[in-house]
Formats: sequence, structure tokens, C-alpha cells
Amino acid sequence: MRSHCLAIAPLLAASVSAAAPLTLQFRSFANLGNTTFDQHGVCFTIAGLSGLAWTGPEFGGDATTYLAVMDNSNKLVRLSIALAPDGSIVNAAIAPVAGISLSDNRDFEDIAFRGAARDTVFLSEEGVPEVREYSLASGTLVGTIPRPSIFGNRRANLGFESLSLNRTRSRLWTANEEALSVDGGVSTTAAGTWIRLLQYDATQNPPVPLSQFAYLTQPIHGSVISGARSGVSQVVALPNGKLLVLERSFAFAATFFQTRIYEVDVSAATDVSALGTLIGTSYTPATKRPLYVGDQTNLEGLCLGPKLPDGAYALLGIVDDGDPISVNRVVSFRLTGAVDSSCPADLSDDKVVDDADFVRFAESYNLLLDPVGDINQDGVADDADFVIFAAAYNDLVCP
Repeated sequence: MRSHCLAIAPLLAASVSAAAPLTLQFRSFANLGNTTFDQHGVCFTIAGLSGLAWTGPEFGGDATTYLAVMDNSNKLVRLSIALAPDGSIVNAAIAPVAGISLSDNRDFEDIAFRGAARDTVFLSEEGVPEVREYSLASGTLVGTIPRPSIFGNRRANLGFESLSLNRTRSRLWTANEEALSVDGGVSTTAAGTWIRLLQYDATQNPPVPLSQFAYLTQPIHGSVISGARSGVSQVVALPNGKLLVLERSFAFAATFFQTRIYEVDVSAATDVSALGTLIGTSYTPATKRPLYVGDQTNLEGLCLGPKLPDGAYALLGIVDDGDPISVNRVVSFRLTGAVDSSCPADLSDDKVVDDADFVRFAESYNLLLDPVGDINQDGVADDADFVIFAAAYNDLVCP
């Protein structure tokens, strides 16, 4: 009985701050190297890092591993990042042999790790646009995810810029960077641009489109210059069902880049999947609340990292060096407040804890380091998580 009390203690502690609003604080940055070798022993230059995914704790060390994707290439790069208890970066390194060459060379913009069970990644491809799955072991294409046809109306270089799986790998999110041609204009200094947040059911194989929600960005933050824009470069799915959205603005101003991160809620928003246009139609958009505004140069990707000792989360970002100002760099933020799910054992995100969740937990439990079954967020899916899951499974319905 004592082990049961100890096992649920983290959940009880988390519930104390269940009503606490989200806050986000910038912590630090660390520059990265410029070269590595791929799995075939071929050296390549690291450039255009556009997306980042946390893959879990390292064996025999305090750091955790991440995968970054290079745009306009066929390259992934493994990173090792160690954090201080407050979320600051202690060390960030690219291993001597850290590259993975894929079978396709495309304009990949973001990455989501499917977990150790599949050992694959989803990559968002901006040109078509589409989401593709690749094997980490071989670099070969596993498959392509069907997308709603309306996203075929994407503007050039403004397609799927972002990608995020939630903690239980049950929901996959992406979005176009700026408005589809049928939904309105691109961003200006006077007005933002309407984009569609696209949600997939990732418990299906391949994932199936679930819903779309309209989201309005802020205007461009300064005077228009070549390449000026204000669009969505990242969507991060949080355990509590909300999103973080990164808006990247580029203009002539006190700072060329403006980094904006928002807490976004789609719970009261209209599913606009059936709308052929957002122009002149009636719908309720997603709501947003600012968490951070600053200048992190060309910060293009974000991912939710490990839980910190005090219960806060690390949020890690990647900077694209594809301009004269930015360099290969990772940045860290500290995310506090009600981040966790009120029903962490609901691994299929259907509001009940049933046999479907049991199957997913058992698979994760067998893999130990897989994040899906790590209910108490201590880095492993083990007996402590089984105790928590069993109690929720017996109750069936989420609180």
C-alpha cells in the first residue's frame, strides 16, 4: 500500500497547481557546431536547422537527446542537451557521428518522434505540403499521411512549417505558415494572417485528420523589407490539451526578428474542416494569450522537453542559421503552471481509461524508456506508472 501512495504523490502534487496559469521565461542559449558524419560515415555541413524533437533521456548520463531536421536537405542531426534544474542549458553538443541521411531530399521544416516502439519520425514537408514518416534505423520512407485537400491551396514556401505530437503520441498537430490562398491574404504591417491549425488522430496508422481551427497571427512588427512576414513557425501540443504557438515576424525594426509565443486554446473554437474558405464565413477562432515576446533571431522550432525537478517543464528551441544574423543555436525556456493533463492515464485521448489505453501502456512499459507510459514523468515507464495506470483503469472514467 505504501508504494501506491508514493506512486501517486507526483500526481497529487501536480493537482495543487492545476489552476495555475501558464508562464514562460527565457533561460539561456548555446551555439552548436557546423559539421558531423551520417550513418554511412559521410561528413556534411549542418545548416538550416528548422525543427526539434525530444527523444528521451540518454543512457548513463544527465543529458537528454533530441533530433533536429535540416530544411532543403535529407539530413537529421542528433543533439545532446544537459539542463540545470531551472531549465538553463548546461551543455549542448552534436556528437561526432550524429547525422542521419534520409532516402529523400525535400524541404523538411519540422520533426516529431513517434517513440521507441516504432523508432520513426514524422517530418513536415513544406512544398506539397504533407507529413511523411521515416525510419530512424534505415532513413527510408515508411509512408505519407493523408492531408485534407484544402491545404493544396498553400502559398509557395508557406506550407506545413510546424509539427508536434502530444505526450501520449495520440494527437498530431501541424499548420500552414501563412494563409491558404482561399482563406485570405498574407500578413502585413496592419493585419495578421489567418491560418488553419490541423489536428490528426495519431492512434490510427496512418494518422487520420480530425479537425481544423482558425488562428490569426499578429501583424508584421516593423517596416516591410525583402522577406518580411509574420506567420506560424511552430505548434507545440501540451499534455493539458492546449497548444503553444510560435509566431515568427521578420521586418525592418529595432530588431529584425520578433519572437512571439502564445498559449492557444481550441476548446471553444469552431471546427472549420468543412469550410472551403475562411473569407466571409461565420466561425469562432482559437483564442490566444501571450507568454513571451522577444528577439531570439530566427527561432524556428520548439519542442516540449523534460520535466524539471520542481515540476516545471523545459521548452527547447532551435535557430535556423539561414540569414546573416542567426547561427546554429539551441535556446531554452522554463514553462510553469497547469501544463499536465487532468487524466494522464488516458493514453488515447478519448476521455476514458479503457482497453485501448491498456494496450498502449503495455507496449510502452515493455520498452521502459518510451514516453507514452511515463505517467509520473520521471523518465521511465515502470512499476510506479503501472500502479497509477491500474488505479485509473479500474475507475474507467476520467475525473
